[in-house]
Amino acid sequence: GESDNRNQQKMEMKVWDPDNPLTDRQIDQFLVVARAVGTFARALDCSSSIRQPSLHMSAAAASRDITLFHAMDTLQRNGYDLAKAMATLVPQGGPVLCRDEMEEWSASEAMLFEEALEKYGKDFNDIRQDFLPWKSLASIVQFYYMWKTTDRYIQQVK
Repeated sequence: GESDNRNQQKMEMKVWDPDNPLTDRQIDQFLVVARAVGTFARALDCSSSIRQPSLHMSAAAASRDITLFHAMDTLQRNGYDLAKAMATLVPQGGPVLCRDEMEEWSASEAMLFEEALEKYGKDFNDIRQDFLPWKSLASIVQFYYMWKTTDRYIQQVK
């Protein structure tokens, strides 16, 4: 019976309901569809085909967290209605393409980043100042944490 005087705009927003009506199998099937849509969206996007010229690279990019987060958010925003969520993934203008920092960087920018990391370590301010001044600090930090999950990172650690 108490009134809630908190500023609702500053409160967290619910992004997933574990008590949704879908089975785990249905959710897994939807995620497969979302990855397929992401792969198809990359095939239609000219800039993606330059960065990921092969199908397996496009599929790998579509399997990263950004696509899955978008898919889960789409399910939640559509009230866990699979038909509505699928329609949202592929609206009238074509499939939705979600990109993360790994896709926004060119191969030459990634090489500059690796060179800078070798020189400065994790001093992201110096990396930005001397090697990548056109990138934001947030973009560089986000790229670093994604880059750490790649084979390139594993090769450099060895």
